[in-house]
Amino acid sequence: MKLTVLGNNGPYPAAGGACSGYLLQSGNTNILIDCGSGTLANMQRIISLDELDAVILTHLHFDHMCDMFVLRYAIETRKKRGLYNRLLKVCAPAEPAEVYSAVGAEDAFELEAITDDFRPVFGDMHLSFSRMNHPWPDYAVSVECAGKRFVYSGDTAWTDDLVSFAKGADLLMLDAGFLEKDWSESAPHMTAAQCGKAAAVAGAGKLLLTHFWPDYDLKDLVEEAAGIFPNVEAAMIMKEYEV
Repeated sequence: MKLTVLGNNGPYPAAGGACSGYLLQSGNTNILIDCGSGTLANMQRIISLDELDAVILTHLHFDHMCDMFVLRYAIETRKKRGLYNRLLKVCAPAEPAEVYSAVGAEDAFELEAITDDFRPVFGDMHLSFSRMNHPWPDYAVSVECAGKRFVYSGDTAWTDDLVSFAKGADLLMLDAGFLEKDWSESAPHMTAAQCGKAAAVAGAGKLLLTHFWPDYDLKDLVEEAAGIFPNVEAAMIMKEYEV
């Protein structure tokens, strides 16, 4: 599998940046995981809208899904012009119900709710999910293919469920929304240090940090995580990572 980072900020994009969005590819199958502000423009530097097979939304906060409304409009317009003749598969948590309903578009998307026992397959990529610790329902996603495993947390505060779900991941991408100096018990995101701890306890092969507060220096985040788990990088927009 190949992972390309399309956006890495939250809760809003840095100047010239983009919010959470990641293109995962295997063979001719293309899955977009999260669809935050700016990610569709970056995705089209790699594949066309017509080549996209599915969208997975870890949760329905707007920095992870606001480009879905642009994607919906794009598909509807392309269908009217005779350029698109199918429904795009979209998987997302069903809560909050009003946002889930707003994402749905019968003429553009085939929408299905994510649960802990949801196990979709796209091409040779097998997906599974686990509920995380966030104010709105968020599901970490695991993708297995050809003996390799990629795990992405979406947004979450620390939870032991993440560690157990991520056991043995070859590539683990985690929400590093805080530096330790700015964190409090009520924070809905992990620190870079907590990401390093999770990767170490889970026995991950490599750690990618993402969901960066725009004011942070990424070197500080990497340095904090590396004190616990040395094989760590900051997820960089348009960089490719092999799983």
